[in-house]
Amino acid sequence: MRILRSAKLLKSDTNIRKTTEVEDSRMKSLFLRAIFPALLLCQLAAAQQNVRTIFLVRHAEKASAAAEAPLSAEGEKRAECLATTLKDAGIKQIYVTDALRTQQTAAPLAKTLKIKPTILPAKDSNALIKNLVYTGGGNILVVGHIDTVPFVIARLQGGTVAPIGENEYDRLFVMTIAEAAGMPASTLHYCSAGAPAKATPTPAHPAKKKAKGAPLKKTP
Repeated sequence: MRILRSAKLLKSDTNIRKTTEVEDSRMKSLFLRAIFPALLLCQLAAAQQNVRTIFLVRHAEKASAAAEAPLSAEGEKRAECLATTLKDAGIKQIYVTDALRTQQTAAPLAKTLKIKPTILPAKDSNALIKNLVYTGGGNILVVGHIDTVPFVIARLQGGTVAPIGENEYDRLFVMTIAEAAGMPASTLHYCSAGAPAKATPTPAHPAKKKAKGAPLKKTP
C-alpha cells in the first residue's frame, strides 16, 4: 500500500511539474509576443534619431582675395537669402570654419534659429566629418570652402561632385546620413544675389548729324 501511494504521489508530482512547465512556456511566449513590438518600435525610433539631413554650401561672395576678407555686399545678400531658404529645414546644428567669411555666411540663419555655430579649423575636415557622423540631434548646415565641401561630401559617401568654380557661390548640396552611412548628395542652386545687368536701350530714332563746327555734347 505504501508503495502504491508513493507511486501515485510521484505521478501526481510529475503531472504538476509538466503543467507548470507548460504554463511557464505559455507565459514566456506571451511575454515575447508582447515585448517584441515594443523592441521593434524602440529600434525604429533609434534608427530615426540617427537619420539626419546635411546641407553644405560654400561661403558667400567675399569682398576681396585677401585671406581674411569679409563678405561683399552681394555676399551679405546671399547669406540673408540662405537663412530664408533654410529657416524651416529643421536645422539644429551649424558648422563653420575659422575663416570670417564662413561665419558671416551662417550668421543670419544662426540668429534666426538662435543657434551658436561650431567653429572648426578649415584644415581639419576630419574633425568635422567625425561630428557629422557621430553627433545626433537634427539636421545640420555646413558652411565651408571651394575645396573642403567636395572633400567632406566624398568622405561621407555622398559621391564625387563636380569641382566648384572660383566664382560659383550658389550651389547647395543636400545629403542624408543614416547609421553612419551617407547617401548620394543632391545638388541645388539657391539665391541669385547679383542683380542682372541692365540692357542698354536702343534709340528709337537715329541721332541727327551735327552741323559742321557745332560743339558736341558729352553723354551723361
